[in-house]
Amino acid sequence: MSSEPSTRERIVSEAMTLFAQRGYRGATVGEIEQAAGLSPPSGGLYKHFRSKEDVLAAGIERHVSEIEAMRSLIELMPLGDLRAELTLVARWALAELGAEQDLMRVVQKDGDQFPELVAEVSERIINPGHQQAVEVIEHVLGDSDAAGRDIAATAAVAIGSLVAYRLEERMFGVPPGGVDEERFIEAWVDVWVAFAEAAGIETGTTRQEPARQ
Repeated sequence: MSSEPSTRERIVSEAMTLFAQRGYRGATVGEIEQAAGLSPPSGGLYKHFRSKEDVLAAGIERHVSEIEAMRSLIELMPLGDLRAELTLVARWALAELGAEQDLMRVVQKDGDQFPELVAEVSERIINPGHQQAVEVIEHVLGDSDAAGRDIAATAAVAIGSLVAYRLEERMFGVPPGGVDEERFIEAWVDVWVAFAEAAGIETGTTRQEPARQ
């Protein structure tokens, strides 16, 4: 069975890249066709989509589907080890943030022209992401006395640090402070394990010491 992407998939992938680079209006149908391996201006795009806007909608839909598939990993929790659980969450979140960069660049470039695009991305990607973070924090706290804790704000801090890491890495081409992803994940997990312990939760985890060179 061939693993080669279909023509439709190639069109969506190349279009999202071009939209991110040049903006929705800046990327022409002919350029998308050429990037997808079609012969412009053959009209090959219109054999699969009614319009360029439909290509953008397909790109959003594909990304939402990918997110939903990746989020199924969270259902593996609990693993019985808070550190392992949080490491899984951090890896998933950073992978997702990396995958959505082109889409977010489109929102940044063209969001003012397409408010419905901003609303859809917010409703289907951003808001569910924050809700997922809330659920993770609630899981970390477990049955402990969380009175007085603002779970939504705590979740925003947790996810915000991950977003900032990916954003700075993309903007400047190097990881923030020269800290590679593995070190960042380990530190992020350390923070939230300490948070859980401060809330009086028995985590039953120990920090893994780095291997000696």
